[in-house]
Amino acid sequence: MQSPSRIPELVQRERFVRRLTAGRALHFVAGQEGWATVPFRHDASREVVLFWTDRREAETWADVVAATPTVHEVSIGQLLAEVLPMLALRGCLVGHDWSADPSDPVIEPGELAERIWRERTDAHITAIRSTGTVWLLESAGGPAMLPSLRLSGSDCLPVWADRNAAAAAATGSWANKRPLGVSLKVFHDRYLPFLEQRGGLIAPEPLALAGSRELTPSEFATVVFPHEALARLRAV
Repeated sequence: MQSPSRIPELVQRERFVRRLTAGRALHFVAGQEGWATVPFRHDASREVVLFWTDRREAETWADVVAATPTVHEVSIGQLLAEVLPMLALRGCLVGHDWSADPSDPVIEPGELAERIWRERTDAHITAIRSTGTVWLLESAGGPAMLPSLRLSGSDCLPVWADRNAAAAAATGSWANKRPLGVSLKVFHDRYLPFLEQRGGLIAPEPLALAGSRELTPSEFATVVFPHEALARLRAV
């Protein structure tokens, strides 16, 4: 059971993660001495690097936390791929939506990364289950595929929850591919066996730089197709 003092901190943390995944970026303040930080209230030897989901909030506190400050934005992909690993190596903590409250919560960089991945994957699964459609990028040569970051030598199928997100990814080597909406039944019957046969994975909503929380076909099926829903699909 969580102690009463931890409940507001956990609520703030969950709200921060939801805002971050929805907005896809964070804001931080940099001054003459680098990124704005404050000492950790329980251990002054550890620095807390300050971030905000709302740029206006970062601008409000900029003069308080740094000399000659400037506000910068970091994408969620860069945050996961570069910033959080760097902060973890330096032993820093993340101060989220900082407001000078003595009880302002902090989170370990690795824990924040895990929460972001979990929130993004859960949101993706919820969205495709609500619409009954998985969006891919396809051409006459087949679907867009990515090298897997989870399994060396394997590849993965990127999938999106809506057409616009898939269309936005049709650039570079995927410029010749077009969004294709696939029903959950077709995805289950056609694409999951295709991936199983080639040892491929599924990449929900991949991010530039950071990739995706890749799922095996069986992992994807477990969360997307509950037994009762799968029975209905097979009956169609």
